Amino acid sequence: MSPEPALPDAPAFRLNGRPEPLAGVDPNVTLLRYVREKGLVGTKEGCAEGDCGACTVAVLEPDAEGRPCYRAVNSCLVLLPSLAGLDVVTVEGLAGPLPATPSAGAGPGAANPPGQPAGRAVALHPVQAALAAAGGSQCGYCTPGFVMSLFVDHYPRPGQARPPVTDVLAGNLCRCTGYRPIRTAAEQLRRGDGAGDDLDPFALRLRAASAGLSRHAVSLRAFGRRYERPERLAEALAILAASPQSRPVAGGTDLVLEVTKAFRPLESLVALDGIAELRRIRAHGGGWEIGAAATLTEVGETVGDSVPLLHALLPLFASLQIRNRATVGGNLCTASPIGDLAPVLLALDAVAVLAGPSGLRRVPLETFFTAYRQTVRRPDELLVAVRLPPPPAAGRRLSRMYKVAKRSRVDTSTVAAACCLDLDGAGRVRRARLAYGGVAATPARATRAEAALEGRRWDGAALAAAQTALEGAFTPISDARGGAGYRRSLVRNLLQRFYEETAVA
Repeated sequence: MSPEPALPDAPAFRLNGRPEPLAGVDPNVTLLRYVREKGLVGTKEGCAEGDCGACTVAVLEPDAEGRPCYRAVNSCLVLLPSLAGLDVVTVEGLAGPLPATPSAGAGPGAANPPGQPAGRAVALHPVQAALAAAGGSQCGYCTPGFVMSLFVDHYPRPGQARPPVTDVLAGNLCRCTGYRPIRTAAEQLRRGDGAGDDLDPFALRLRAASAGLSRHAVSLRAFGRRYERPERLAEALAILAASPQSRPVAGGTDLVLEVTKAFRPLESLVALDGIAELRRIRAHGGGWEIGAAATLTEVGETVGDSVPLLHALLPLFASLQIRNRATVGGNLCTASPIGDLAPVLLALDAVAVLAGPSGLRRVPLETFFTAYRQTVRRPDELLVAVRLPPPPAAGRRLSRMYKVAKRSRVDTSTVAAACCLDLDGAGRVRRARLAYGGVAATPARATRAEAALEGRRWDGAALAAAQTALEGAFTPISDARGGAGYRRSLVRNLLQRFYEETAVA
């Protein structure tokens, strides 16, 4: 394998192995727009909001422990400056030249990616070959996105359990082929030899990448817009103090929609993904402290099943492409009333840690949300972490997370519910938390129903008392996802389901 070209001193990233300088690039340009304007049109635009997966590419970046790994991302939601110091692979970068043999160039599927001489045959990547052999493409529009999702799955993180194939493919939509042949290809790839070939350039790059990947500081100004990525929290706070109009950004899976869907420019951005302390996830006094810039994928990889409510939520949270970018802090500060993370954290009695000019302050999450899309965070503050207290040392904890949506994956909830009961040794409810999304202007707890449960045995009488207390607890709206009456019935019925799943006969 030829040596990787060095990145220049100015901010740059690698695109299919070649340095791409960022100086002079509009900070609002998405990766999707950039690669297509470079002629790499295999990456498609389907929805421009992270729902279809047609624009999926792979990013080689450090994981939560600093180890290099490939991540699938929706390039329509990635601002180009956020890639400084990282590697990007598009579908055009997968195929390589065939060995020089008399028959080279004669076989079907020969193609010429950018940079390959016209007429020279190329060898398909194993993922491309498997998808072609299984008949997993018809019109072909969605195919490059599927290829890139399967490419990332082909190079799993060492020691990490691989997600089910259905989760790998959930973020990619196909309108004509059907998913059976695509899933067949994915399963055949997993039964194969994997990425163990010593000559596989992507496996080699993965093993050699540690020293070359870095979310280093970035300062860009172009087209009247500004993008700052500091490496220290104090620097980020100083920028916000000096420029109150600046918008914090981490994964950008919500904020970038202002560019791609609302066509509103983001004039001044402070990126938080380069601040190591905001990405840290650590056990803390028997509980957890999760950095606000940690992605949902990193939370799942680090926390695992030690917090069952979180563990149950993550496969239902959008898609892998979104979880690979979306952060805990961004999801909470967006303050969407239909976000799925907030009810879970409310049920766990999470505490938000904010930093500002006066230092740190801790706010119980139940008081963090103040109105529709509003929180207690001041413009000169940043959410830096979320703390989860430890579970009780004695007794039992019963918990479930429910998401009701038109699709089981990659869809916005009609209603989300997180139920958590701590029982003492006698089976009485010592602590009850019933949190809901999609039923009010903010994510909220049903405090009257909680009070109706506490001190009682978890039985049918307690359930009936709690359901009575739920009447009138919320005033949901009617919209395209469901009517107000339907939402009110879900609030009651999801508690009924929780009882049926957890009550001891």
